[in-house]
Amino acid sequence: MKDCKPTEKGGMYYEFRRNTRSIKSTILHFQLRNLVWATSKHDIYLVSHYSIRHWSALSGVDTELINVQGHVAPREKHAGSLSEGFYQTQVSTLAVKDNLLVAGGFQGELICKHLDREGISFCCRTTYDDNAITNAVEIFNTSSGAVHFIASNNDSGVRYYDMERFQLFKHLQFEWPVNVGSFGFLAISVTFMFYIWIFLLVLSLQACFFES
Repeated sequence: MKDCKPTEKGGMYYEFRRNTRSIKSTILHFQLRNLVWATSKHDIYLVSHYSIRHWSALSGVDTELINVQGHVAPREKHAGSLSEGFYQTQVSTLAVKDNLLVAGGFQGELICKHLDREGISFCCRTTYDDNAITNAVEIFNTSSGAVHFIASNNDSGVRYYDMERFQLFKHLQFEWPVNVGSFGFLAISVTFMFYIWIFLLVLSLQACFFES
């Protein structure tokens, strides 16, 4: 472990390399999260109104990746994908990792895109519940190296998807709406009632072993 360095009064702990107002993120509600992602020191992904965009701090180039104001439909064919797609999706959360982008919507929409491919890869609606908003999505690698993502919704459900075939791998149901963060073998589920469940991401994904 590195030795801690003493702080210095008046010392510089960070500096801004670039500042721009040419692109602005849009966050519709103060509880929404992860609508701005930095996948490297210079790659920024964000939601601006009905547009999901990439901005490069190196080149200063702003690129639209997905426009969800109109019609969004998948180009690829996967079981369970809604070929008709969506109209005017309000994005509530976002995840970007390893050339993969997943956007969640207010009505339980999931929109998946490979950043190195043209078009949308997969669209589905996780739930038709009245409380369908997607609270959080998280892309992660399993112990076998497979890429999965988690989607948690206000219907109290947490759903695990295989990103290779975009198939629902597991659906867990809780007593309260859930937010989820994954850390390899562990996932932390936090409800709005401040219950925390930590459970192992084993094949069954069923045993919750901690509650506080």
